[in-house]
Amino acid sequence: MTRPKIHTFVCALFVLALASGCIPARVRNGALFGVDPVRPPVVRVRLPHEEVALTVRGDGRFLINAFQPGKSAAVTFSTDDRIVVRHSAAGIDIRGAGDIALVKGATGVAMHTEDPSQRLLIGKTPYHGGLIFGRFNSKPIVVNRLNLDQYLTGVLTPELGERTDNEFEAIKAQAVAARTYALRHLGQYAYAPYDLKADVSDQVYVGASQQRDWVDHAVTETVGEVLTYNGDLIEAYYHSTCGGKTDAIEDVWPKPAKPYLVSVEDDEYCSWSKYWTWTEELTAKSLLANLKAYRKQVGAPLGDFSFIRDIEVLRGTPGGRALAMTVTTSSGLWTILADQTRWALGRPSRPGSILPSSNFEITLKRDKKGHVVSATAKGRGYGHGVGLCQCGMIGRARAGQLYRDILPHYYTGTVIERVY
Repeated sequence: MTRPKIHTFVCALFVLALASGCIPARVRNGALFGVDPVRPPVVRVRLPHEEVALTVRGDGRFLINAFQPGKSAAVTFSTDDRIVVRHSAAGIDIRGAGDIALVKGATGVAMHTEDPSQRLLIGKTPYHGGLIFGRFNSKPIVVNRLNLDQYLTGVLTPELGERTDNEFEAIKAQAVAARTYALRHLGQYAYAPYDLKADVSDQVYVGASQQRDWVDHAVTETVGEVLTYNGDLIEAYYHSTCGGKTDAIEDVWPKPAKPYLVSVEDDEYCSWSKYWTWTEELTAKSLLANLKAYRKQVGAPLGDFSFIRDIEVLRGTPGGRALAMTVTTSSGLWTILADQTRWALGRPSRPGSILPSSNFEITLKRDKKGHVVSATAKGRGYGHGVGLCQCGMIGRARAGQLYRDILPHYYTGTVIERVY
């Protein structure tokens, strides 16, 4: 065991790391100007670690800066031992080997390895860059601060799964789309000390736990490349399987139209996906439970109901997705719009999940009273259906298409530019 070295010094690292992603305001707003041309920009990712106590260690020795209330100097020490970061009403405590108290009542803690090539681990999950521990909206929060290309290596594998050599152009296409999404959304959460969340709210990010050589190569071969339209970073939305055709953003979400997010044909490039077609069986019990839960979640004005008389889906987008769904219950008629139909109906085969897509038809069975006793939803595709179809992208790569041709197909009128 190596005893930690403890001393104090005035340090702005934590404040800077928590408050800024080090990206000029123009880039945060979507324009290209001001991106650092020398090295990848920095991103701040909120990690899914909200536990009261977390175990942290490093590949090697790492530096800890602990900031305490009323003091302008930070307590700083380095160690190669495992530590425990614990939140309490008094602040953040750090305990070392042998349960030795190293810090008590800190307002924030920042950590980074002495060797930049090494990683910090929370539990068994390794992370590149630095880690910041604090509180936000009265909850414990951990932010991973790292450069954009390191971030991408933690995004591509969970987004695409294991891929083969003949799919490498798809991996490069995903790298450009994910990089564009990240840069476009820097500073999106007003007053929050992070730019991106590590889940489907933004992009699934798993740190350095799924490192792959082919991912590193894709990030390197597309370094600094992003998608633009009229000189601005685009909203690079993507989804798993379009089912044959994507849809315009305004037909799926209550968002303004974008000239590069329109409906495009995908032929059968994503037909290899297991979600090319799908079927879900819904019982009266699951329908009632899911619809009631959704009604409560969104605060719908419709009163409580004990049975369902009818469900009708209006499919009218170019891609065949729902424009709206009406549900007639014992309390009256209720209209649910577009992609929200997936949340309202839920997915009985995977409790807690949503329907694979909003491109579906529904067949009802009723009892003698006319009450719905079961329903069968038959659909196509997986995900919202806007922008890049990932399975279609992979199918195109298998057919010999290059990433520079794949991306403009899904993002109409866009160009690929290098910004760092």
